[in-house]
Amino acid sequence: MSKLTQKFDITAKYLHWISAFVILWASISGLYIAFFELEMHIKSEILSFNVSITTVFIPLFCWRIYHRIKQGTPQAHPAMSTLEVKLAHVGHTLLYVLVSLVLVSGVLMMDHDVTVFQLFTIPQLLQQQSSIQFFETVHLYTCRLLAALVVCHLAALIKHEMMGRRILKRMI
Repeated sequence: MSKLTQKFDITAKYLHWISAFVILWASISGLYIAFFELEMHIKSEILSFNVSITTVFIPLFCWRIYHRIKQGTPQAHPAMSTLEVKLAHVGHTLLYVLVSLVLVSGVLMMDHDVTVFQLFTIPQLLQQQSSIQFFETVHLYTCRLLAALVVCHLAALIKHEMMGRRILKRMI
């Protein structure tokens, strides 16, 4: 359901920017760990922080999905074509699906208990190694797809901004 406005409400804006920060941080730091040799204690600290921040992010992301369903989205920019509006809808839906898959697979691939910012511990959910490996694979591929889709999302934003369609101001 679309709202008769061109801006998102304040809750949607905050949830969007929190999501952007967490997703970008986890993606960039994850790629950094994958492609560069690091001392084990640095790698361990980054991984621990990523697990903690994404674990805390899960309920916020659920709230974001709920809020989007409840509030709907603003009208598309009037200069956008029907195809662009459909592509934007598909792209945003895929972002939500991929983030959900990344978060769920991230939790299910853990082969140990998870300590969140040294505040509380979540017990390991799966014990069977084949299931853990399956979710590691799902996590790997969904992270890659999510990174590619985020690049597309940013490219579309830049394209619209360069064409004079002030899309970004809807989320600021």
